[in-house]
Amino acid sequence: MSKLIVELPEHLHASLKKHAAMEHKTLKVIVTSLLSQYLTHPGQMLPRTTTTLCGAWKDRRAAEALVADIRAARRWRIGARG
Repeated sequence: MSKLIVELPEHLHASLKKHAAMEHKTLKVIVTSLLSQYLTHPGQMLPRTTTTLCGAWKDRRAAEALVADIRAARRWRIGARG
């Protein structure tokens, strides 16, 4: 049997410990059960996150010109450090 060490936020650990006590189960049993459920049905366990387009880049320059500007700005910052 393998071991897994996970750092949890205090509030989550306390809540998990409380529920385990109420159900007369160990933390190991609950976590193992949750992981088994996730592996069996991964799409149903975690909330789905959606991403949306926050804005559009409006520039008439070609991609090469934009890349050249970005690279020039990076070189300037590198030179300013030294």
